[in-house]
Amino acid sequence: MDLQHPLIRSVLLPFALALVVGGLLRAAPGAQAGARWAATGLAVALVITAFNVVGWQARAGTLTEKLPWVIAAAALLGLVLEAVASAARLQWMAASALWALALLALGVASPLAGVLAWVAGAAVIAAVLHTRSDGADAPALLTVAGLGLAGVAMLSASLLLFELALGGAAAAAGLALWLWPRARIAFGASGRIAAVLAWLALAHATLRLTQAPPAALVLLALVFAVGPLLGRRRPAAAAPARAWTRPLWRALGGAVLAAGAVALTLWGPGAPSAGSAEDNPYYTPRW
Repeated sequence: MDLQHPLIRSVLLPFALALVVGGLLRAAPGAQAGARWAATGLAVALVITAFNVVGWQARAGTLTEKLPWVIAAAALLGLVLEAVASAARLQWMAASALWALALLALGVASPLAGVLAWVAGAAVIAAVLHTRSDGADAPALLTVAGLGLAGVAMLSASLLLFELALGGAAAAAGLALWLWPRARIAFGASGRIAAVLAWLALAHATLRLTQAPPAALVLLALVFAVGPLLGRRRPAAAAPARAWTRPLWRALGGAVLAAGAVALTLWGPGAPSAGSAEDNPYYTPRW
């Protein structure tokens, strides 16, 4: 059994880490504290998967070598924000500031492109923070958006970014099992900050390193708008009866947009050709 096969390190490992670490933290002394910190399992899964796929480069030079460090910084920020029980507004400000720093580290094509990328990222962060912490809405959208990004990266000839995006989707799905069909933990800053910034960093890398159509990535970013658009709160009496179906409807709406992004990459104008990606030279795919 090859433990470094992509199916294991990019699907089974992140899924199991998010599920198991989340469960272990949930079982920590103090039911309320355990449920609050359980979402950290998603951040742990993302960081370990990123370094496992890309490799440990203490002096990261290329964009792909910097991705694990961006994800690790996002995980650390999420832990700090969770520890101080920060409000959603502070979470958005801090995450948006880190996203600006990440763009500086990863590089942008032009100042205008950098501003547009920050604005789009800040909107995605706001959409993820808008979702409820006692439901699987956000993990469901992160899973769908991650799968869509993996498809776009694969069609754009980047197996490295495909693996990383697939790992992010698998980790979000693993944690979602603690939130669906019944919420047993809270999806707080310790998980959602790392997850949304990891997705943004991978989407930015896909735009920078491949010939993926920018419109496809815009469609994927709109997946996160499904939550706010369908987020009108129901009366308290009706909420428990329909809580388990809410993430399914959001996932379905997001899947339509993700499928559109994949189709646009495959058949749209200027579809990428094989070998157009610039993967990490130290990365050896094993498909």
